[in-house]
Amino acid sequence: MPTPSLSYLIVEAVRRYSSSRRRAVRKLAGLSLSEPEARRAWPRLLEHKWYLSERLGRDVGLRVAAIDYFENIEPPRPRAAYGGGLGLPPKLPMMLRFGERA
Repeated sequence: MPTPSLSYLIVEAVRRYSSSRRRAVRKLAGLSLSEPEARRAWPRLLEHKWYLSERLGRDVGLRVAAIDYFENIEPPRPRAAYGGGLGLPPKLPMMLRFGERA
């Protein structure tokens, strides 16, 4: 079995590290973020953990910090479910006036 090249190992390590942040956010806070969102949020999440630990005088843990960060500091924006955010969702029959119902 040939030994993998150094460039292959570096590329593979970077790929696994970048996807691990996304996985970590999903496991810690229950959020499914895109890779760029997870990349931007991860350093702020670590900083928030440090801040909470300093304020409380104890280690709060990464899970508590992640939940607190995404609940209170930066709630994730809801993804558009209808037409890519191009308009309002369709009206349900109970939302229409009586004369408009088909």
